[in-house]
Amino acid sequence: MNIKFSEYRPSLALRNLIQVYWTGDFNLYSENQFVQSVIPNGCIELIIHLTHDHCELIKEDSWGKSPEFTLIGLQTKTYDVRFNQLVQVFGIRFNPEAIHTIFGVPSSYFTATFENSKDVLGRNFDDYCSKLRESKTITEKITLTENFLLTKLSEKSFQPDYVRLASEIIRRYHGLISLNDLIEKVPISPRQLQREFKKKYGITAKEYMRLSRINAVQKYMQSKAVNLTELSYENGFADQSHFIREFKIFTGTSPKDFLKGKDKFISNPVDLE
Repeated sequence: MNIKFSEYRPSLALRNLIQVYWTGDFNLYSENQFVQSVIPNGCIELIIHLTHDHCELIKEDSWGKSPEFTLIGLQTKTYDVRFNQLVQVFGIRFNPEAIHTIFGVPSSYFTATFENSKDVLGRNFDDYCSKLRESKTITEKITLTENFLLTKLSEKSFQPDYVRLASEIIRRYHGLISLNDLIEKVPISPRQLQREFKKKYGITAKEYMRLSRINAVQKYMQSKAVNLTELSYENGFADQSHFIREFKIFTGTSPKDFLKGKDKFISNPVDLE
């Protein structure tokens, strides 16, 4: 493997907003133009580069060096990342509602793309990232991160957020809930839910259900010997053909080809429970 990942769970106070903190060493052997395809998991990634060399991402059909502190928005298709040297990062994997809850910024601002966090989250966030780069140990990095996020969260007044509630329900059901059943559990009108979901996240509730289901599929593929018929049934697809079509939409390849070439992909399914 040319990549090394480590993941760290957040405190209980932040666990409903953040999936994990993580560190990654990419392109361990310093290959020229080492490319990985990242499979969407329904989360937003903050990437804080710890080395001079950064990953490269595609924007407006051309490769470019990613910002020092990069926010990668909700993706609905696999996207490519390129490395030319060893790249080391610290990451925060946010649930999509977390950006609005903590920073007051709708994640729809950067859906299906990436942005410089300095431009999206403000000067205070830039200061935090700079301090994090100076921290020596992972314990220091996580402590600094937790203190910063909890302080930001304490500055926000609580207001009912039914889009956030809908997101949590979709994840709890691994995307296997109908829109009608979801609406019964969220005390706003169907039209308002659809409008607010799209406004805040840049995708519809149905698209988020599909992302959650593909995430569950990735979890399944990592944890056991894969039986495509069983996988299709357990994850609510009408049949195996339906599953294969859906898998190709999100990953760009068939399940069998994915399993044969796993080393070409970065697959980080999240814990939906």
